[in-house]
Amino acid sequence: LVKAPDALGRVSGDRFGALLVGGDDVTTLAARADAIRRAIAAPIAVGDREASLTASVGWAAFDPAAHRGRDDPLKDAEIALAFAKRGGGDHAEAFRASMRTSGADRFSLASDLRRALDRREMRVVFQPIVRLEDRAIAGFEALLRWEHPRLGRLAPSEFVPLAEETGLIVELGLFAMDQAARELRAWQHAVDVRPPLFVSVNVSSRQMLRHDLIADVKDVVARSGVARGTLKLELTESLVMENPEFAAQVLARVRELGAGLALDDFGTGHSSLAYLQRFPFDTVKIDRSLVKPDARGARPVILRSIVAMCRDLKMAVVAEGAESASDAVELAQLGCEFAQGFAFGQPLSAADARKLVGAKPAAA
Repeated sequence: LVKAPDALGRVSGDRFGALLVGGDDVTTLAARADAIRRAIAAPIAVGDREASLTASVGWAAFDPAAHRGRDDPLKDAEIALAFAKRGGGDHAEAFRASMRTSGADRFSLASDLRRALDRREMRVVFQPIVRLEDRAIAGFEALLRWEHPRLGRLAPSEFVPLAEETGLIVELGLFAMDQAARELRAWQHAVDVRPPLFVSVNVSSRQMLRHDLIADVKDVVARSGVARGTLKLELTESLVMENPEFAAQVLARVRELGAGLALDDFGTGHSSLAYLQRFPFDTVKIDRSLVKPDARGARPVILRSIVAMCRDLKMAVVAEGAESASDAVELAQLGCEFAQGFAFGQPLSAADARKLVGAKPAAA
C-alpha cells in the first residue's frame, strides 16, 4: 500500500508514519488511510493460530498556507491520531483545524516528550527502602522525573499517561531500567552487605505486552553484572491480572534471567490468591491505602492477614506510605520486613543515593 515515491518510517514505539506523494484529493487520502487500517486488521497466521491487530490512523493533507515548518504535517497527523484513539481506536481520523486548539498544550507536551531522552531531560531518582529490623537502607525504588526546560520538574503522574498513550513508555522504561542497574552496580561494588542492596523499577503495560521485555531484561542484567535477584521489576496487580496466563510465562522467564519480581500496589485490585501463588514474585508491596491508619489511629484489619500470608508464601513484604517513626514500629511488629515512605526520606538524586550508601559515582 505504501510504494515509491511514497515513504514509510517508524516514528517511535508502535507508531509509524507514511508520506503519501502525488495526491491532494481528500477523498483519495481518506480511502488510502482506511485501506491501511483494514490491511493491518487482516488476521495473521501464527503457527496453527490467528492473531488480529487493530490500528488507529490519523492523517492530514499538506497545506502550504498552514504548514510552514518541515514537521507541521506530521504534527497535525499525530493530533488526528490522538483523536482516533479517543474515539475507541480501529478507525481513521482526518485532521481538522479545530483539533489543534482543543488540546494544544497536551500535544505540545507529547512533542517535547519525544525529544526528552535525546536532550537528557529525564532523570532517575531513588526512594529509600528500609529494613525495619535495623533501620538500614536495604534498597531503593527507581522513579522517573522529567526536567522540562519550560515547565520545570514533572512527576510521573504528569507525563507517564501521555507516554503510555504515545508508546514512548517503552523507551522511557528501558532508560529507567538501564540507569537503575548502573547505579545498583556501583552500590554493590562499594558496599559489601548481605543480602546485597537492591533496586526496583516499574514496568508498564506496554512493556509487559512486548516480547522484547525479556530481551531487554537479559541485556541489562548481563551488561550491569548486578547480583542475582537484586534488579527487581515492579508490576501492578491490575497489570498482571489483565492476562494471567501470558504474565505467568513472561515472569517465569524474567526470573530465570536473574531479575527479581515485585507485585506493586497489592490490595488495590481483585486478584485471586490462587493466582498469586502461581506467579514467581519474591516481593509484595502493600499499597499505602492498607497501611495508613484511620481517623481513630487503627490500621485496616486485613493488613495483618496480608503480611502473614506473604510470609507463609516466602515473599518479602514492603509496606508503602510509612510516614512516621510510629508507623515503622507498628509495621515491624506486624511482621513487615521492609518499608518506604516519607519517614525514611524523599526520593534522592543518583548522587545523593550514592552518598547515602557510601558508593562512588556509577561508571558510564
